[in-house]
Parts: sequence; structure tokens; C-alpha cells
Amino acid sequence: MILTYKILQIKLKKEQNSKTNTQGGFTLIELMISMALGLVLLLVIGTVFVSSRQTFREQEDNARIQEGGRFALEILGRSIKQAGHVEVPFNDFKVSFEGTAITGTNGAAGIADTLTVQYDGALGDQDCEGASVDVVGEIIQNHFNLDTANAELQCSGVISATPAPPGAPPSGSVLLSNVEDLQIRYGIDTNGDQSVDQYIAAPADWDQVISARVCVLVRSEKTNIVSAGNYLDCDGVSVAIPADRRLRRAFSATFNLRNRINFLP
Repeated sequence: MILTYKILQIKLKKEQNSKTNTQGGFTLIELMISMALGLVLLLVIGTVFVSSRQTFREQEDNARIQEGGRFALEILGRSIKQAGHVEVPFNDFKVSFEGTAITGTNGAAGIADTLTVQYDGALGDQDCEGASVDVVGEIIQNHFNLDTANAELQCSGVISATPAPPGAPPSGSVLLSNVEDLQIRYGIDTNGDQSVDQYIAAPADWDQVISARVCVLVRSEKTNIVSAGNYLDCDGVSVAIPADRRLRRAFSATFNLRNRINFLP
């Protein structure tokens, strides 16, 4: 019995010594492999994050460009549709607009066009700067131009008793920022059938204009959005993206002068 007990004690000590001498943890090679795998994983996560961030920035700026382009065309189109509107007074007879309904200047290469629209205003109507018509018979004049130095689409609104003569419009309030170009082509009717015969940049007779094709080139607010490549300008020409790497897009639409095509030929 005593012998058996001593044998058990010897076995127990051997087991304890064996457990004490056993080493735990990682070897140096295992540690280096683990660190390498961790660095690769961090690199993959960082690459995915940067790519996702860049895609998000591009989509965000593209949405803002689309919003700005639609806004510019909406403002310009609303004025063009009203060009030459006749407000018939209650105590008088008037059949036509007394001034030049639409006129503009054609910019040279690299220079934006300008646009002036005039029409009779009803009481409460507003020009592009928010001034209201307070007297019957007043004329609303909306003068659009582009400040190319600051890339701003501007409009000067004037309410006057007499029409303004054709000419370059004055500077006005900023309607939209990050606009790089404004190009307008006028559809003229040379035979009086209320159908456009051709689109030209500078009509000889503004009374023949029955529609206007407007294009605005809008850029993103942020730089370094897109990589090197090309974009289409208002003339449909492929242009290399400048060093600022902004996102650019041209928006165009055609508007009829409703007050010149709503009568029988």
C-alpha cells in the first residue's frame, strides 16, 4: 500500500514537471506571418475605403451638377417662353409687344453669349432678381450674362416703362455658380410659317426668332474628382479635362417663344 502511494507521488511530480517545461505562445516566424497577413488585410480595407469614398464624391458632385444644370435651364427657359408677351390693358387695345422681345450678343471663341428677354408684366409678376411689377403697363427685362472669371451665371432684372434697346446686358445677381459657358442658338422663321428654318448664333432680324436653343456648361464645386479624360462642351466638341480635374457636363434644351407661334400663319 505504501509502495503504491509512493509510485503515485512520483508519477504526479513527473506530470507537473512536464507541464512546467511546456512553452506556450507563438514562435517568431508565426508572429511575422500574422503581422504580414494583418498588413495585407489593412491594405485591402484601405483600398476599398478610398475607392468607395472617391465614387461617393463623384456621385455627389454629379447630382449637384445635374441639379444646377436643370435650375439654369428652368430659369432661362421660363424667361424665353415669356418673351414678347403682351399684357392687354382694360382701357386700351394692344396687339403686339412694342420692344424687342429677345436679343443677345454672340461671344467670340471662348467667350460666353449673353441674352436679353423682354415682355409685358402683369401686376405681381417678378423679374429674375425678385422685383415685382407694381404699375400696369410696365415691362420686365431679364438680362442674362456669364461672369467667366468667377464662373457665375448672372441675371440683371429691370422693370421699366419703356423697352430697353438691344445691347450687352449689365452685370446682375448671381443665379448659379460653377457655370463655365453659356451658348445660345436662335431658331429663325424666314417665311412666316411658324417653323424654324435654321439655327444661327446672331440673327440679322430678331423679329424672326421663334425659338432658342440654350446650353450651359456646369462644373463640380470640388477639384480632383475625375481622372484624366475628355468631356463634351456646348458645341459637342471633345475637350481634355483641365488640371483641376473637376467634373463637367453640358446641359441643353430648346424653348419656343410662345407668343410668336400661338397664332395662325
